[in-house]
Amino acid sequence: MRISIFCTLVLTYVWGFARVSRAQDAPLPQPWDYTGAMRAVAAKGHGRPGVVLHVGDSITYANPYGAYARFGEGHTQEDKAALKWMHAGANDDTDGWYLAAFDHPDGGRSYTAAGGIRADEMFAGGKAHLPPFKDLLDKYKPRMVVLMLGTNDASANRPIEAFRADMLACVNLMLARGIVSIVSTIPPHVHRLELGKAYNETLREIARRQHLPLIDFEKEILLRRPRDWDGTLLTKGDVHPTASRAGSTPASAPTAENLRNSGYLLRGWLSLKKIEEVKREVFDAASRE
Repeated sequence: MRISIFCTLVLTYVWGFARVSRAQDAPLPQPWDYTGAMRAVAAKGHGRPGVVLHVGDSITYANPYGAYARFGEGHTQEDKAALKWMHAGANDDTDGWYLAAFDHPDGGRSYTAAGGIRADEMFAGGKAHLPPFKDLLDKYKPRMVVLMLGTNDASANRPIEAFRADMLACVNLMLARGIVSIVSTIPPHVHRLELGKAYNETLREIARRQHLPLIDFEKEILLRRPRDWDGTLLTKGDVHPTASRAGSTPASAPTAENLRNSGYLLRGWLSLKKIEEVKREVFDAASRE
């Protein structure tokens, strides 16, 4: 009898722990529905099937960002299907992970991201030889774009209204071309903490009003590290996510513990899961109608 009770308690504990772990391993649900609006956007698009661009600054350009997608451990069957759909590993102009991380022989820069770039500079072009944002979209003809900008705007202490106007301009360029825009909040900014928070509220407001899919990177970090994110999920005293730390790497399986230790694993996994979600709820659903 005692053994039976003991076994029941152990199984209950293990089952409860597994439930908590699974909950922690799932991205935060989005507070608003974007599916109807984005199906309408996608219906008027003429982009190349499966082409998903990653546009941003050094947090996008950095090789660790795409490590989980390109050669990570623990991919689900849905992960594998989505990665195949988005041409991951093709290493050509259909593979957004490749385009973001590519190093030009004549100077380190990528096709869709640049270290130090602000939202106004991405829109106008010229920084690190990037074209104006509209030309970048017209060249690669994506169906989706994962857009993360703002960290360098905050570092430069740009007014919120200027940042909002530039991000709205980028979003409107995509929507006008029938491109689904996935907006991401920026990580906590250790040197501009309050301004970074205000930027992220602005990004959430844009995404909510335009009915866009959102990756809330800031909230995902604070969920896992509410008080000790500086030095764990972000490099100590810096604005960049961590790569390898405490046995976790950007390509590790996305367990709850690994997602608390590697900032780049967290960001890469979140991007892949949101792309999967948009593929399923927007593109796959439209094809079934």
